Amino acid sequence: MPRIRTQLAIQATPDLLARVKGAATARGQTITRLLIDWIEAGLAGDLPAPAAGPDLLARVEALEAAMALLQRPAPPEPATMGAGTLEIIGAAHLRPAATTAAPAVGAITTAELAERTGTNRAAWNNWAAKSSPGNVRDHPQAGGWRLIGKVAAESGGPPRWLWEQA
Repeated sequence: MPRIRTQLAIQATPDLLARVKGAATARGQTITRLLIDWIEAGLAGDLPAPAAGPDLLARVEALEAAMALLQRPAPPEPATMGAGTLEIIGAAHLRPAATTAAPAVGAITTAELAERTGTNRAAWNNWAAKSSPGNVRDHPQAGGWRLIGKVAAESGGPPRWLWEQA
């Protein structure tokens, strides 16, 4: 029974092809026979692993050392006490929103403003977040309202926007 064969096409650099031709000539084989023998030996596990050069070994060792440093837990940041506040060195600091010490006379919260004007308080809060205290928002049905700033509520909770009629 005749053996069925298929063709294998590979692409190699001219330099590699010259080395393969030289190896086949030195062994007295065709290039095809040499490559088939190498493929069979590789599949059988009979080929030695390629030797790593000193440059590759140095790079692998450097990568392993860098990975070991990344896997270590970070040391805790030292804390310092200054002017009655606790500061974590290297921590990002957030600026609080503009606040006033005491609410202005006649000022109302966003919730009260929304209730009085029959509007959505989220719309007022969104506008206030993008504006500065003192800016006035003119509303077609509710008239003009001046943003005072954020003030902490007496009952606690987060600071609330305060408004006064302009």
